[in-house]
Amino acid sequence: MKLLDVQNLHVSFRQKTGDVQAVRGVSLGLERQGESLGIVGESGSGKSVTSLAIMQLVREPPGVVTADTLTFNDVELRKLSRRQKRGIRGSEISMIFQEPMTSLDPVFTIADQMTEAITLHQNVGRKAATDVAADLLEKVDIDDPRGVLRSYPHQLSGGMRQRVMIAMALSCRPKILIADEPTTALDVTIQAQVLQLIKDLQEEIGTSLIMITHDLGVIAETVDNVVVMYGGKVLEYGSVFDIFEQPAQPYTQALLRSIPDVSQKRAEKLSVI
Repeated sequence: MKLLDVQNLHVSFRQKTGDVQAVRGVSLGLERQGESLGIVGESGSGKSVTSLAIMQLVREPPGVVTADTLTFNDVELRKLSRRQKRGIRGSEISMIFQEPMTSLDPVFTIADQMTEAITLHQNVGRKAATDVAADLLEKVDIDDPRGVLRSYPHQLSGGMRQRVMIAMALSCRPKILIADEPTTALDVTIQAQVLQLIKDLQEEIGTSLIMITHDLGVIAETVDNVVVMYGGKVLEYGSVFDIFEQPAQPYTQALLRSIPDVSQKRAEKLSVI
């Protein structure tokens, strides 16, 4: 039994001028608990829409989601009621969204937003949920967790907001964590800290990871298997070793060639896709 099985996933959006095909026949999965999968491709390749379809967060209409199989622990996600889907989101499958400033509500404190998920899924009171939230913020290396809980999102730096999003995503110890561009808009040193934090927490909790990024360096450091997407389709699917050492598709080869080689003594023109 696969932990996650997605077969022939299609996602389109209805427009006045016709349907826009965002995802076209994507198949991927997680075989076991603790496995990590990377989805890589340029902007607009369908990575984020695929993750939203897995989370059952594509609004229908205008979105239309079809698949031969879309199961979590052998449960067909599309057949669940709205209430059952809410029960799985956050507690079983959780997501770190791409931009924490737009994902966090600016009119509520961090405590309000973190305790909402904890009280909903763990059936505890507000005080106990606040204690859990403070412990989680401490785990993600925030020095003053109680102070951060009293803060609003705009009062925090980008790195701290991203750490809050990670803590929220892991608050109910999900079986699958989807990280959608978790290091976007962060400087290089903070990126490294956030990636290491996700890896450490993944090992501690035993959750499976789906890492979505356009950064092949992130993929090389964090996942076991890789899906390469382009134009809403899967072009290549293999182990991280196969993708980096023996890429089969010209597009994958072009992606790898476009990475600057810092070992070169003189600057060379970057390969263009």
